[in-house]
Amino acid sequence: MLGFFPTLYPGELLYSAVARYQIRSGNLSPKLTIEELFNSRSITATADLPCGLENLVNNLPPHSSITVDSLIQHHTLYPFYSPFIPPKRARQIEISMRGIYGGDIHTRAGIMASAINTPNYFRFCPDCLPEDLDKYGETYWHRSHQVPGVLFCPIHRIALQNSQISFQGFNKHEYHAASLDNCRVYSAKNDYNKVISEKLITLSQDSFYLLENTFPSKSLEWFTKRYRTLLIERGYANSTGRVKQKRLIDDFVFFYGKDFLKVIDSRVAYEDTSNWLSQIVRKHRKVFHPIRHLLMIRFLTDSIDTFFQNNKSYRPFGRSPWLCLNAAADHYLKPVITDVKISHCLENKKPLGTFTCSCGMIYSRSGEDKKEEDKLRIGRVITYGQVWEDKLRELVEVKKLGLRATARELKVDPNTINRYVALLHLTPSWTKNKPQIKSEKVASIVSEDIKREKRDIWLNLQRENPKLSKTEIRKLAPDVYAWLYRHDRQWLNNNSPKLQQPTSSINRIDWNQRDKEILEQVKDVVRKLKQTEKPIRITVGTIGKTIRLKALLEKHLDKLPKTRAYLKSVTETIEDYQIRRIQWAVKELNLKGEEIKEWKIWRLAGLRENLSDKVRNVLEKELKSSL
Repeated sequence: MLGFFPTLYPGELLYSAVARYQIRSGNLSPKLTIEELFNSRSITATADLPCGLENLVNNLPPHSSITVDSLIQHHTLYPFYSPFIPPKRARQIEISMRGIYGGDIHTRAGIMASAINTPNYFRFCPDCLPEDLDKYGETYWHRSHQVPGVLFCPIHRIALQNSQISFQGFNKHEYHAASLDNCRVYSAKNDYNKVISEKLITLSQDSFYLLENTFPSKSLEWFTKRYRTLLIERGYANSTGRVKQKRLIDDFVFFYGKDFLKVIDSRVAYEDTSNWLSQIVRKHRKVFHPIRHLLMIRFLTDSIDTFFQNNKSYRPFGRSPWLCLNAAADHYLKPVITDVKISHCLENKKPLGTFTCSCGMIYSRSGEDKKEEDKLRIGRVITYGQVWEDKLRELVEVKKLGLRATARELKVDPNTINRYVALLHLTPSWTKNKPQIKSEKVASIVSEDIKREKRDIWLNLQRENPKLSKTEIRKLAPDVYAWLYRHDRQWLNNNSPKLQQPTSSINRIDWNQRDKEILEQVKDVVRKLKQTEKPIRITVGTIGKTIRLKALLEKHLDKLPKTRAYLKSVTETIEDYQIRRIQWAVKELNLKGEEIKEWKIWRLAGLRENLSDKVRNVLEKELKSSL
């Protein structure tokens, strides 16, 4: 058991406290320190998500108030990652942090596969430094300064600076305390303009809020539903959840700016259909980095609390139950319907709700219920059901009510009564003194007035708009067109504007000239693709989508010989693309001054297990040349 352990400061990393213990204990060997604290000589000096916490707490002096839970929640980066990790996996990370075997922690947290770079050096705030010295007599490593993607102090709103201590550490068992010697303040001009700085400050404050509060872990399905609801509410998806990707990307990039997104390793490439923004709004199949979640949360909501606490789904027609609008049922206008199917109306592009009641009535309406009276709307009755039909039979053949009285009783139009009287072969009182007519003929007579009215409207629209096509007139009166299409299609076809045949042009396409023009466009795109910061595979499809001539390049490339020859020389196979990514990854690691390791190349280049021999040979060659 330890004789002492340093008092943990607010927001201090456990790593920092262990480093201060090593100084106070007088230990010259790092391994002696970790053995005293963790009962193990193999514990790694990990700053963000350390392990061995239970052994440490058990070794603390008697009456210590430090617990494993308090260490995890207040002195590691676990609260930053855990809300975005599925509960089962988050629990496994917590268990690993409690034990002494922490090799799987960073993999489970998604840090190893993340494109958000971890800091190369421990960072500090130039204003926090003198405050710590004045208040505690020493400085320490603040966990809020070590969050990947955070470049500003959330308290003082100034840029963080790098210390001289490597975040990964040259000796994996050695802890380094913060001091004036390794935290030298330099007077450097802010590298970012005011707009980018403000966004970086907001991001740092959101990250700090995550660290200082406890949010429960959520499943991947929860994030899928939550983002879908927010996207629908803000017009970035239709009622079925289909995302309007181009509009979303345009607005997102405009909201943050390309330069800001580049600074935090979260650029969105238009030409890459699998970019992180497009993936995060689809069905979640993997964990996304908290920084990217914070970007989405700030874009779609006003705060982290709003995002996590407002757990509502998209409900254009409100919450269950809904009103039954069957006037023949005992529960008329009572909230008894629990079955509703929400789809997308192709005509008006609004949500379409289909309500099914236990009495047999099925009705639908489109558009959201914004007011109380909207709940009484019926767009279309799909079926009235057996209860309604039995009531109609009683009113017509037993009570002998007249046509309008029956319609008033059932809250429908008289034409509807006549139609169902004919369909059910009923004998109404209002035809008692008239010769018997077959039900089919009754239905025909009833619909004759409606037919005449619809025909007149359709003909008047054509007279008023002589230059419009059939499709354009249809848009002026979609309900009229729908009725005629269902009930009077032959007349509709005979009395509509004739299909205008396109006039053939005498001008022939000059394929030689087009070949030259397209070749220049293709060369320009290839040049830009090769200059992108992160490699993008050069294919005919990618080039075609970029210049918006994908169909032409895929279907008529034989008419463009110069373009075809150039494409053949520059397009990449999967092997070529993997080799270029490996070479790019090695170059990036060299630029950052990082040691060239095989696992780092795999992660940065996004390689998969099924590499060909050719690619593996290139990888081995790059590793040997870096030694």
